[in-house]
Amino acid sequence: MNPDMGPVLAIDFGTTTSSAALIDGEQIRLLPEPVSGGYAWPSAVYWDGERMLVGTLAERRKRADPNSYAVEFKRGLKGDRPMPQGDRTFRPIEQAASVLTALRMEAERMHGGQITRALVTVPASYGPDDIRRPQMIAAAEAAGFSTVELLPEPVAAAYAPIPGPTFLPGELILIYDLGGGTFDTALMRVGAEGPEVLGHDAIDDCGGRNIDALLANRIQNDGEEWLAPLIASVVTAPGTPAALRLSMALADFAQRIKHQLSDVESVEDYLMPTTPAYELDRSQLALLAEAVLERTVRCCADLLARHKVHPDTISAILLVGGGSRMPAAAEALTRAFNRPLRRVDEPELATVQGAARWLTRSGPRLITSSADSSRTVPLSFTLPGGGGQLLRWFVSPGDTYPVGWPLARVRLPSGAVWDLTSSVPGTVERLLVPAGDAVASQQWLALSRP
Repeated sequence: MNPDMGPVLAIDFGTTTSSAALIDGEQIRLLPEPVSGGYAWPSAVYWDGERMLVGTLAERRKRADPNSYAVEFKRGLKGDRPMPQGDRTFRPIEQAASVLTALRMEAERMHGGQITRALVTVPASYGPDDIRRPQMIAAAEAAGFSTVELLPEPVAAAYAPIPGPTFLPGELILIYDLGGGTFDTALMRVGAEGPEVLGHDAIDDCGGRNIDALLANRIQNDGEEWLAPLIASVVTAPGTPAALRLSMALADFAQRIKHQLSDVESVEDYLMPTTPAYELDRSQLALLAEAVLERTVRCCADLLARHKVHPDTISAILLVGGGSRMPAAAEALTRAFNRPLRRVDEPELATVQGAARWLTRSGPRLITSSADSSRTVPLSFTLPGGGGQLLRWFVSPGDTYPVGWPLARVRLPSGAVWDLTSSVPGTVERLLVPAGDAVASQQWLALSRP
């Protein structure tokens, strides 16, 4: 049977927004959300009693019944504890699967056929033994993908299209990726064949939403007098729909203020038509965000120190992630490192664009068997990283295969997916390891006769 080597959906599943790109051969197409038309899908879900609404559909319904709405569930993947949502409870892995399912269905509609393979980016903080890695794979599998590959977000960002002069071979680039819920950084060396990631680090509880929360708290304190009647109406019943609606309104208003200050020096906006104007300028927001941004700067400095790289040897700092639009982020980096700053056109799409470009440039990932004999022999393979998980067999006992034919597919500890091939033609006599089992390098996986 010919293995499924068709289109792949690259997915950046984020804490606050998600995006995807369909890769079909060398063609890359970003996936627009059907409702908004934008490429950033809100990572939000709403249970209407019969089905799970995703993205903008969920955002539009959230105030109808705030208890049926959920967001930031990516942060709950580690514990994966069921949480009430409407008249049911859902685990974060189920909520994530709902978002991934919506992405797959829209990609299949756009492609006109089935898509079974996904490349999902994950924060660098998801180390090899982190439970969130198999949780993310399980969510993607539940969404209908039979083959799921993982790629660290800073590695993907290293491949993002960067406007301006081309980096020269040998140059060192620091990647600064501030998303809605997490922060990632990576040290990259430009090579003749593409970027080489020397190391990366992350903070998995630091992002734009943390700044939104600080700003919402400030707005509530500043507007204590005119907010008092609203607060008084709900303070005696926290957790009620009215209290949740007020909290949502403040959070949305804070985010709107923050986004405006990325484009203008000062803002005057209204929480509600009957409330006074709220005014804020960039310097006030920068002071509010200082502690959050300082954590990201320290993370970058620690990464450079571990690799014994002096900031002066960095050619540029590449800013990606929606949070990097804040002028305060650029100012903090300039103060700390005094290096040139480079940006992508749409920083919130840098990770998914880079993941798609990485996939098209990664070449054939094939591992050839070490068997080369004229008699019945065991098939074994040298696996990078020393082992992995056998995802599936493409052959059955009795099948004959030519040289280079994919026999099986494995996922390595890094999350990368490779296919196993034979160095000689042969016929499968027996499979020794079932799909789903862990395998080691040079372990006998099958018996074959050339």
